[in-house]
Amino acid sequence: MSVGPAIAANNTDLLSTVAEGAEGAKVTEMTGTVEPAGVLQATEETSTSGQQLLELLLNLDNTQANFSQTLLDFRGQVLDQSSGTLTLSKPSLRWQVDLPFAQVIVVADGWLRIFDPDLEQVIEKDMGGSDEALPLKLLLDPTQLLAGDYLINKISIDGVAQFLLQPTSNQSLFMSVRLAFTGQQLSQLEITDHVGQRTRVTFSEVRSQQNIPASAFELDLPANTDVVRG
Repeated sequence: MSVGPAIAANNTDLLSTVAEGAEGAKVTEMTGTVEPAGVLQATEETSTSGQQLLELLLNLDNTQANFSQTLLDFRGQVLDQSSGTLTLSKPSLRWQVDLPFAQVIVVADGWLRIFDPDLEQVIEKDMGGSDEALPLKLLLDPTQLLAGDYLINKISIDGVAQFLLQPTSNQSLFMSVRLAFTGQQLSQLEITDHVGQRTRVTFSEVRSQQNIPASAFELDLPANTDVVRG
């Protein structure tokens, strides 16, 4: 499984399955381990957490970073790994997978385009009207958090602010989305689906305030590329 489909559309298109019960179970989910006493700093209510997350995401712009992605099953076993680069200049985004197989995802002008060089195919989708591209939408237009479609909880652990988003609708393709920030920088994104599979993306070498040309969000497609409208 490649990075692109996991981020763009749940394998066509982040720790344990969403835990039920006590708050302590949720903390275990967010960290993947049982944390020592004193590590957990704060758990905040949805309204405050949502505003903090909104501010962090609004400030995330003109950014480039490397990423590594891991797909895990409900037992935590690694199913797939890949790596590449992220380029973000709102309202456009480029998600480029370099290893193990090349793939490029570009969001521009309201369209999501997924190019697979090996297949000589590009899939085009309208970004509106569906939550299958939710992680990308959160990065590009975080104001959708104001709609009240997600329960948002924040847990701060060792200086890392983690936000867990759970859709209020049972029609969502995702069970939860987790975003982690170190300071003002996004450090990890994790998506959990309804069968417990987790797509975990870890960012490194994050560079902000970059001068990114518009050409970074263009696809140079070979003449024989098939175009599929999704």
